[in-house]
Amino acid sequence: MLRNIMSVVIGVIIAAALFSLAALIMLLTIASKVKGHGEESDLDGISKVFDVVSFLVIFTCFFIGGYITGRISTKKDMIHGAITGIVLIVLLAYASDFDKSTEAIIYYVVILPFTLIGTLMAVRVKKRKKLI
Repeated sequence: MLRNIMSVVIGVIIAAALFSLAALIMLLTIASKVKGHGEESDLDGISKVFDVVSFLVIFTCFFIGGYITGRISTKKDMIHGAITGIVLIVLLAYASDFDKSTEAIIYYVVILPFTLIGTLMAVRVKKRKKLI
């Protein structure tokens, strides 16, 4: 039972740490592109790229968090993956002050499937190793 609880905690911590690291890298990238005040900086050119990269980073981090949870848990892997996804949704919503914009709601809705896909991949790897 303790291992299952720790699987959720470790999955959330890993996903949050990866997300924080990626956010710091993206922040430093944006800061290096700023040349001055609003009119002088060329942030319009990188805004679409930034949106796509941030979307991919968020879901990659949550996929890895779900994968770690699935690898560590002993029983009912998908339930623990779902709990990890729900905790990550709550943490992201809290970090964004419970933003209700369309983009934020899409992030909230899509996080759970990505976390569950990561957990499912971990379950398949565990089953394959048992067969060998």
